[in-house]
Amino acid sequence: MKMRDYIRQGKSENYQDAEEKGLLKAGEAAVLLSKKLGMKVSAAELTVFATEWHHAGVFKGSSGASLRGRKVYFFSPAAVEKITAAQLLANREKAAAKPAPDQRPVQGWYPQYFRTTDPVSRRMVNKAFIGIYSGPAHKAPKGFTPLDAAAFANAEQRRGRELKPGERPSF
Repeated sequence: MKMRDYIRQGKSENYQDAEEKGLLKAGEAAVLLSKKLGMKVSAAELTVFATEWHHAGVFKGSSGASLRGRKVYFFSPAAVEKITAAQLLANREKAAAKPAPDQRPVQGWYPQYFRTTDPVSRRMVNKAFIGIYSGPAHKAPKGFTPLDAAAFANAEQRRGRELKPGERPSF
């Protein structure tokens, strides 16, 4: 299928074949299970039980130029009947049991990059500088290196100093 046909219809060939086979979409399966089990079931909860998925809809991607498709999950009617309330509750508990983020306080340095224009060649150049971070561990920036109190005080004095390519400062 050509991309323009896919954009016009918003459905891939496999998506259309799944509809012709009589497979249920996740939203339809959620409505049936909600009535059958007597509890609220969302379509997002059912994605782990899906028999197949296909692309549907075309949306602009984050870069603006690329096109992104959306996933639509399909279920056979027999597979929907096999899903029990115990399986759904176990899946909900598993999703809720995510580990807590690391809240311990840390302090240290990290390479901080800025884009600058070289005045002679007019090229864009990424330059590294010493950045300082103090806060919870789960929010530490990429490339973060923890430091003890004495080294951290030294690093704060050198904040904003340019790093040469491949240089690792010692504090």
